[in-house]
Amino acid sequence: MKRPLSILALLALWGPLPASGQSLMNAAGLGLPISPGDARARALGGVALGLRGATILGTDPSAAAGLALPTVVMTAQPSWVDFGRSDTGESGRFRGTRFPSLGIAYPAWSLGMVTLTFESYLDQRFEAERPVTLQLLDEEAPATDEFVSRGGVSQVRLGFARTVGQSARVGVAVGRYTGTSTRRLVRSVNDTLAFESFESFQDGGRWSYSGASLTAGASVTVGEFAEVAGSATWSSGLEATASEDTRGSDRTWDVPLELRIGASAVLAPGLSLAAGITRADWSGVDDDLADGASLGSTYALGVGVELTRATFLGRSAPLRFGYSRRDLPFTLADATPRETAWTGGLGLALDQVGELVRAAVDLAVERGRREDGPVAEDFWRASLTLRLSGL
Repeated sequence: MKRPLSILALLALWGPLPASGQSLMNAAGLGLPISPGDARARALGGVALGLRGATILGTDPSAAAGLALPTVVMTAQPSWVDFGRSDTGESGRFRGTRFPSLGIAYPAWSLGMVTLTFESYLDQRFEAERPVTLQLLDEEAPATDEFVSRGGVSQVRLGFARTVGQSARVGVAVGRYTGTSTRRLVRSVNDTLAFESFESFQDGGRWSYSGASLTAGASVTVGEFAEVAGSATWSSGLEATASEDTRGSDRTWDVPLELRIGASAVLAPGLSLAAGITRADWSGVDDDLADGASLGSTYALGVGVELTRATFLGRSAPLRFGYSRRDLPFTLADATPRETAWTGGLGLALDQVGELVRAAVDLAVERGRREDGPVAEDFWRASLTLRLSGL
């Protein structure tokens, strides 16, 4: 497993020409971690804990305790990326779409809410190529190396949440890592007429991922003006099992303990402020990756404001604005990779009876930048979340 990952990182440094995916940073280490949260959280700077109101979130199982009806939440996330390299002058653009989360909640009589979530965890989709020159006997042959990576790691969680007293909520979820990745390196000669005897070289394989996790979270309402929440996720490790026809070996990586805290407060009628922070230490995977591939301790920070009294066509349509900054755990260039973004969005109640919203849609738009040494990406990212209750 280590060899294909190293090849992928080298190809990225040699000047990739991506045909699909959402970031060149997918090529580093184990891939690009996917930020948790629905469109509302993305619009508020990625703050996914401590927000007023109930939702379904794998990284915070207590968030579902306040739901009154069976609920389904689905999120789609397209992005448009322009990349460039300051050392070579190369540039390009690409786009991609993923569906990072799906959540289902159902009441367990009067005990609480049972949840089932499926969320993306690591994105490993990437495609790159580079021109090379081969020495065949006494002649030089132009050739092309193409590397294709498809797949990634996801988490499936089964959780339970309930209200404790008048103002507290607790939740726990057991999870399992799942997913597959396929990597293929193909070297082909461009002038096939002149070098008919040369056959394309191809190498690669397929790996399946597994592992277990445990997530616990709690939140509390402080008076009528503030909400504070925290959660933690422990993992047994991420195992990659090679298929029978793959020459690469099986691997196991240490997945870091993730600690999260978030809070929101009402500043004035119809105006609230939210902030959150996440910490994870990825240094435990250093022994299984190329030198300098892991950054170690990483932090994600977010802050946002929400105008809850905004309306559209007579319906509730809260406006949201925020800013996010997060460290990326794996680097392509022995640098400190980081993603920053300005965010905004709105929500719209599609079916509301009194205070009960039975159908709603949330939209978030992010304008951000990722930097890793000479590699930089400017991106637009949209998130669209649909929530249906009472099914």
